[in-house]
Amino acid sequence: MRDLVSKRVAVVYMLAHPGGVQSCALALIRGLNRQGILPDILWDTPPDTSLLAEAGAQAGFRRIPFRVPQTSIVRLPDTLRYLAWIPNVICGDQLAGRYDCIFSFYNGFLVPQKIPHVYYLSGPPLLPQLRIAPKGIRGAPLRCFQRLYRGMLRRRWPAYEYHRGCHYVINSQYTAGLFHEAHGVRLPVVYPPVDTSNHSFDPADLPKRDTILFFSRIIGYKRPEMVLELAARHRQYRCVVMGGVTPNRRSYFQTLQQRARKARLEVVFLPNPTATTVRQEMARARFYIFPAVNEHFGMTTPEAIASGAIPFVHDSGGQREIVVNERLRFQDPEFFARFDALVRAPAEHLGTIRQTLSKHVRTFSEEIFVSKMLASTGPI
Repeated sequence: MRDLVSKRVAVVYMLAHPGGVQSCALALIRGLNRQGILPDILWDTPPDTSLLAEAGAQAGFRRIPFRVPQTSIVRLPDTLRYLAWIPNVICGDQLAGRYDCIFSFYNGFLVPQKIPHVYYLSGPPLLPQLRIAPKGIRGAPLRCFQRLYRGMLRRRWPAYEYHRGCHYVINSQYTAGLFHEAHGVRLPVVYPPVDTSNHSFDPADLPKRDTILFFSRIIGYKRPEMVLELAARHRQYRCVVMGGVTPNRRSYFQTLQQRARKARLEVVFLPNPTATTVRQEMARARFYIFPAVNEHFGMTTPEAIASGAIPFVHDSGGQREIVVNERLRFQDPEFFARFDALVRAPAEHLGTIRQTLSKHVRTFSEEIFVSKMLASTGPI
């Protein structure tokens, strides 16, 4: 690992809303702090100080102005958000001489190649396979956006392009394969960090666990509504839908709540939970449900496993690299049958699953993540 002590380092990311990329950025900042480095956050708004404090991370701040403020973008629907980020491409040439190394979680920040750096990719928009527009009217806005960007905007503002000659790493073997398919380049895989030290369980506590848990950003493509279907079928369990809800997702979240009330389902909804609430719910979870299709990685799955929950995830994407037992993965037609079989499985069998998977997810440690990120910046 290269010695970064007393180096001037910047991290490009917003640090304002929950999600896997934010967890990666915070883990990197903690790792830099352990090296004696206080990095600067480069963004148009300061990082949330309470979030940094809760994460045990320390950082400075240097403002980089966006043409469209990030605080306005987060309230827009998806397609308009993609469009709004295009003019926010920023050239970092003015930072030459100010930083010895830059870690960017935002592809629209153009790092000069002469500055040691690395971009961390977690999937789209650089991977067109992950953003195929739906057929018919539903996909019309996205198709229009794609034509506008490719036909008129990307040369001036290459927000969603692969910057050849720059250093990149990517978050899973699944997304690395898609990147190679799209660009003919094989990127190193650096798995997101899972802080297993804050997630542990007693192997004997399975009988006390009473919850079916969904924990991720509460957004349509994650399909949390499938937990409602399990709540209707398995009323012996307490069901929880927990995760980040940004301002532009409130209507979707409210629709989920209304659906549960209409069906008279006893589902607990926990938007934007605190770290304490997350630990408490993980400790009660018997089964962790993750229905998203082709998730790029999915950090909450190894967190749930490290906390003793038994995962039940869609058989696709990066989830296959986390949940190596194929009996714990499903395709939609077999969703209920496979989960019912899991519920009926003997406690001894479930205990063995917990122990085996908890050992596996230790390979996604924060120490390994930070070490690989620091080694990926090119010569300093």
